[in-house]
Amino acid sequence: MHRPENRAISVNTKQEFISELIQQFGFSCTEQNTAIILRVPSYLGTGYIKIEKVSDDITIGTIDIILNIPLVAYYDSYANTCEVTYCLSGHVAYSETGLPKAELGKNEIGIYAMPRSRGMMMLPSGERIFLVSIESNGKFHQQLPHVAQCSQFDDPAVQALVYSMAKPVKATAKIHNRFRSILENNMTGSLLQSYLEATSKMLLAEIWQENIVERLSAISRINRTDLDMQALMNARNILCQRYMEPPTIYKLARMVAMNEYTLKQGFRLAFGKSIHEFARSVRMEHARDLLEDRSMSIGQVAAMVGYANASHFARAFRNEFGINPKKFRIGS
Repeated sequence: MHRPENRAISVNTKQEFISELIQQFGFSCTEQNTAIILRVPSYLGTGYIKIEKVSDDITIGTIDIILNIPLVAYYDSYANTCEVTYCLSGHVAYSETGLPKAELGKNEIGIYAMPRSRGMMMLPSGERIFLVSIESNGKFHQQLPHVAQCSQFDDPAVQALVYSMAKPVKATAKIHNRFRSILENNMTGSLLQSYLEATSKMLLAEIWQENIVERLSAISRINRTDLDMQALMNARNILCQRYMEPPTIYKLARMVAMNEYTLKQGFRLAFGKSIHEFARSVRMEHARDLLEDRSMSIGQVAAMVGYANASHFARAFRNEFGINPKKFRIGS
């Protein structure tokens, strides 16, 4: 087996990525129904890369490898539609134009919608790298709200929004559950294809709604009052990440460099809720997603979202959703 001295490739499409892995590195390639499976040659490591075209609208990619040497891919004009990548093990190093930090670590997701992407991706050696990505294509993607604005990519507000989406964040319980149901289910045959397509579309639609539709709507409202939208987005992201122990309004204002009054007024205008209401909603949404995992007791779920007292948690959950956690779990 010829072992190339250069461990880097230059690609701009998935097809080029596949071709380079086969031609330069000796990956074997097999087709299985609607999937292409690339297996790592023994000198390079172990594992596989799988790209499955579930339908005209959805492509699911899986990387599960352990490399003996790092593998680097450069891209100069890679066209994303909407791709969500979840890292279940290891990490992937990115260097992306417009992003100060783009390393994707364990239990983190990246959302990629840049129509013209330039940078570098490195799959490191010596650790298991397990990634799953879902990409929108075809009519489904074209029907997403604001997709034309994202494709044209000429509005500075849209550019900032799309770049901010690509910054890795911890996966919520809902996103984790969606990916887990894609990887672990008992469906077979044509029913499996339908299930994967439906679950993938649900995940992408939820992510697009939260990260594009709601944020662009907020930007439109805030622009009319001349407030600092980026600072409000930063405040929202902080609350989403620190929902168990959200900072006080005073501390949050200092973290995003706004005065308290402007932060409180702008936040309600942008997101339709007070800071307190939003933080509580994030906490309860996370609890609801955790309750779908029946391996955890209600007391454990309560502790996971920061409640030492299960009764206090049940009361907060009932106030948010109008049903107690036990009844919700029975019906879910």
